[in-house]
Amino acid sequence: MSSPFDDFDLVDVLEVHDTFALRLAAATLEDAGISYMIAGDRPGFTMGPMGYAEVGEMPLCNCQSVIQVAREDEKEARELLAPIANPEPVPPDE
Repeated sequence: MSSPFDDFDLVDVLEVHDTFALRLAAATLEDAGISYMIAGDRPGFTMGPMGYAEVGEMPLCNCQSVIQVAREDEKEARELLAPIANPEPVPPDE
């Protein structure tokens, strides 16, 4: 099966372990106009560009997914996804 990304040099920009982080990352890339693919261990995920990954229909659960973008979008995507990749810890209530 061919993909619109067959002609691109794709790079992994983020690995996530829950669907909340996956939804947040997908929305972040969509807002920036960056096309992406999602690969992972859940067969229900549909690979595809912006908005076609059906992340809105996934239940909130643990997963192992990798977000890929075209090499030309790698730097911008990594910058946008940095807060998801390395979140700031929340200080305990005092």
